[in-house]
Amino acid sequence: MSDTPLPLLADHVHRPPRVAVYPGVFDPPTNAHLEIIETALGLFDRVHVVVAVNTSKANALFAADERVQLMRASLTDRMRPYVDVVAHGGLVAPYAKRLGACALVRGMRPGIDPDHEIALSFMNQKLEPSLPTVLLVASANHVYLSSTFVRETAQLEGRIVPGSVSPAVAQALRRRFPAHAAGNGGVKGRTSAVGARTPTPTPTPGAGYA
Repeated sequence: MSDTPLPLLADHVHRPPRVAVYPGVFDPPTNAHLEIIETALGLFDRVHVVVAVNTSKANALFAADERVQLMRASLTDRMRPYVDVVAHGGLVAPYAKRLGACALVRGMRPGIDPDHEIALSFMNQKLEPSLPTVLLVASANHVYLSSTFVRETAQLEGRIVPGSVSPAVAQALRRRFPAHAAGNGGVKGRTSAVGARTPTPTPTPGAGYA
């Protein structure tokens, strides 16, 4: 990620700070998520990262409070003053309006996410017509990086791909999947989905979670 100082847009014009909400499951946070946050901070003065308390994903690797802590620990020093990380279990669009946000931010992988993300943005617009969704694409280094890939390489082979997650997340994965389990192929009975894309689920109206 760039070492260029993050712009403080509110310092250059006299107006209220522009706040964005970036919702997601973040199980776990990846360097692609961090890049989206960094890009969003070039467009907005503050970013609220909203971690999903999503009961439909019963097999989450990390609990919501763990994901909040991992995201906070993964932020760079220059991001930290401008980013808040919270957990939330309800609809994102109304919650974002209550936070004073002027936009939702979502990361999008070309060829994989567009239909789902565009449908989700329309649903959120129905809930909050004045709240647009800004779709951001990560750089070539991270554009196809996903939490699913990170989870499964750690779970099935005990491996953490260099450059995929922050040191804090890497440490948490090693604690969750100790090295002795790697020789047994991770969790017994699991079949790897790495390299295969699961069908995109029908978006839940207004949830805004990936």
